[in-house]
Amino acid sequence: MRSKIVSALLLGLAALAGLAGCGTSDGGPGEPLRLAVRSLPPAYIGERYEAKLPASGGVRPYSFELEGKLPKGLRFASGRISGVPQEKGSFKITVVVNDAALSSRSVPLTLKVSDPPPPKLTAKLPASETDAPFIAVFTLDKRPTQAFRLRLTLKDLKPDLESLKANPNLVYVVRYDEEQQALDIDGAFTQTFRGGEVFRLKLEPTRKLRPKVQPQDQFFKPDGEPYTNKPPKRPADEGAYAFDDLRALAQAWKRAPKKIEGQPPAPKENAPASPESPEGGPEAEPETPTAPPDGGSEDAAPPAGSEPRQPPQDQAGKKTTGFDPDLNYDGKVDAADLELLRQGYAFNPGGKVSPPPNAPGDGVNPPASDLGEPDAPTDGGGLPFDRPGS
Repeated sequence: MRSKIVSALLLGLAALAGLAGCGTSDGGPGEPLRLAVRSLPPAYIGERYEAKLPASGGVRPYSFELEGKLPKGLRFASGRISGVPQEKGSFKITVVVNDAALSSRSVPLTLKVSDPPPPKLTAKLPASETDAPFIAVFTLDKRPTQAFRLRLTLKDLKPDLESLKANPNLVYVVRYDEEQQALDIDGAFTQTFRGGEVFRLKLEPTRKLRPKVQPQDQFFKPDGEPYTNKPPKRPADEGAYAFDDLRALAQAWKRAPKKIEGQPPAPKENAPASPESPEGGPEAEPETPTAPPDGGSEDAAPPAGSEPRQPPQDQAGKKTTGFDPDLNYDGKVDAADLELLRQGYAFNPGGKVSPPPNAPGDGVNPPASDLGEPDAPTDGGGLPFDRPGS
């Protein structure tokens, strides 16, 4: 009997010691158990999510339970919600925490899952009045993007297009409307862009002022779909190439493009010239009656200064859906093809656009390792990109 009494006393002393030594991380012993959370941050479809639900007070260790249903793609473990949500909606849950003293607390929460908002464009400008030229730096937050359409209203600010320096993974087309004081830029990345500096540009005030830039923009997700279906409001113009063609060119950058049926083949290097070639070389006999000449043809790369090659057309003279980004037929897609596209580009405000025709099957841009570093465009306002601090 005495041994049982002694054992009971020892257990009681151990419990008191536990309360004294294990209290809370925030305060002293004896604080009540609680969950230090009242709401959950929003979650977005296809983007990694994590929310910690910290407990305090009571007696450690804690154990957690979750009542209710999380959206597909998320899981709950050890007081933490994590994963990549795959369905939208408002999900009502209750989180329960228990401690070693058998105390329990619960809190009802609502997790909202929606489509991700578009990237946010930020312009670094002088904070005070100035009449001196300055460099404006334009950056995007970390939300992933594949391409964008942009109109910048530059009231009383004149841009120096020759000073524009773009991210090395960006291919772009730019124009300036002096009457509207508006700068239009369409750009596409050769790989998914996940935040940072996009471009910088020298601006010169026409009077003393505090610089302001009014942007209208439309950004596109890594799968090619727009974040929003509202492109910038800007006047359309005529041209052979459009925004979808620019995106297809970016995806094929520094790689051999997929040839479109009906397009002439790329000229072979060191091949004899055909009868129609400017060099006037000897006529080459085909290997078979249906084989094309081994040399160049009138459809080969256009000479410098010529008009840009027109896209393929059907019998009615309408542009077909196929687009070959190798505009000069030299077997690669680089700055020369970009310059040809710039010469015949139309800044059509348009509506919703489809993913580029040459996009990979999974709808996601190819990894950087497959693309290599693009050549920096040297004409049309493109200069090598300088990162801050480099």
